[in-house]
Amino acid sequence: MTRRNIPLLACLIVFTIGAAGATHAQEHDAPVYLPAGSIDAAALIGPPPEVGSQALDQQMAIVLWLQETRTPEQVAFVEETLDQSRFIPLLADDAMLSVDGIELDRMIEDVIDQVRTDYDALKEVFDLPRPFQINDAVIPVGDARPVASYPSGHAIRATVYARVLAEIFPASEADLMDLATRISHGRVIAGVHYPIDVVSGQELGNAYADIIVAQPTFADAVERIQGDQP
Repeated sequence: MTRRNIPLLACLIVFTIGAAGATHAQEHDAPVYLPAGSIDAAALIGPPPEVGSQALDQQMAIVLWLQETRTPEQVAFVEETLDQSRFIPLLADDAMLSVDGIELDRMIEDVIDQVRTDYDALKEVFDLPRPFQINDAVIPVGDARPVASYPSGHAIRATVYARVLAEIFPASEADLMDLATRISHGRVIAGVHYPIDVVSGQELGNAYADIIVAQPTFADAVERIQGDQP
């Protein structure tokens, strides 16, 4: 190959890679499960108590009491990573054999990404510091990032995970929702959230789920996931 042909070859390679990347992105554009503006999250849950208020002091007292009484088993529970894999063991032994696991993972990831985008913006609006950022007596465990506390993203996501999976595996609904509740309240035990964060997160998670499961895109996804299942 002559030297003057190398730039042409490089251009062709770049073009091919770019075109392939664009095709890949188009093939994996996420369906819209949570349309923009479909819920006024700030109005739904309202603002949290202000720092220095008696109401927030009462919330802090609960966090500190739970810290004093938490057990090693509770600490181990709250240190587990939150994703869909935490819920799968609650399904019947052969449940995952009857669905398309790849499509299920893809749908849940897209749903959670869209939910997270919405509530992350909401956290910035309220910007309530975490308990351990206000009070040095709080010793957090697990996922303790110094980002806005209200509402609890874990409570939102756990609720959405459980609600979405319950639509596909209704026989496991009670167990799924019970785990979501335990994960949500575990955030207070961990010292990374106030009780009000969890309550508002559960309320918002259910509101998100109501919208998500009502979307035609969700029905289409469930059909793909279940395939030829009767």
